[in-house]
Amino acid sequence: MRLSVSFLGLLVTVVTGLNGCASFTDLSQGGAEMAQVAITEKPSGKRYPGKFVWHDLITPDFKLAGRFYEKLFGWQIEYRDRYAVVRNGNKLIAGILQLESTDEFAREGVWLPSVSVTDVKAAINRVEANGGKILKGPVEMQRRGEAVLISDPQRADLVLLKAKGGDPVDVEAAIGDWLWDELWTNDAEKLELFYQRVLGYDETVLGEGYDVFKSQKKWRAGIRHVADDVKHMLWVPVIRVVDPELIVQRVEELGGVVWITPEEAPGNGDIALISDPTGALLLIQRWASKNVSTETVKEEL
Repeated sequence: MRLSVSFLGLLVTVVTGLNGCASFTDLSQGGAEMAQVAITEKPSGKRYPGKFVWHDLITPDFKLAGRFYEKLFGWQIEYRDRYAVVRNGNKLIAGILQLESTDEFAREGVWLPSVSVTDVKAAINRVEANGGKILKGPVEMQRRGEAVLISDPQRADLVLLKAKGGDPVDVEAAIGDWLWDELWTNDAEKLELFYQRVLGYDETVLGEGYDVFKSQKKWRAGIRHVADDVKHMLWVPVIRVVDPELIVQRVEELGGVVWITPEEAPGNGDIALISDPTGALLLIQRWASKNVSTETVKEEL
């Protein structure tokens, strides 16, 4: 992915302003409700190691954040006591976990992704052997599966999950679904090696400032190179939308923040960076049909 100098500068401003909110180390609050939610109502019975299979929003105000996403993307949200279940159409796609605003890691929201592994204990050994840390777990979540919260060598957090019943099948992302997850890092080579060893990615496609993890010929995640003075690395999820410009026009009226407009981002107006009213970052992106060749899509990123 070719990044302009101005875009890199904007990323520096955004990430250095996060004040560490991308770190989260306590899933105990609301954990009982979270454990009762499966990641899919149609488990495949198969596992796709390295695939991002779920997202949880960790936030100090889950109803405020939920209303934002309901109105922005048309998501349907079922609010429980401390946890909300999110659907896009009839498809389970995410959860929203309420934490007390006094908690050190709940001052701002953060999207925490879960990625598939076939053996949690073996994955833990690989994390520790390659410079990562175990933050919480492993824990057996009744309907979700076995999970462990880790931090990579640059303190970007994510959950490794062996989902009960298997992972969701690979399908093209619908409008309003998760399209992608990308890792922002100023040491791509180091983290690419870490994730290759931990998650078993068998190929990394190198680009200009943007690389792609692949497993069994499937694209699984992106790696966005950011400037050296960015201190907080993190995973940022991407939502597929029809028109990013129309979406960003509604973000601020709904209480969110537009950090990078489609005009400021690379990709011919196809990408924008926003945050919800509790501060959780995400990208929105217009994405070409699966009928377009991979190389053509790559050039549009």
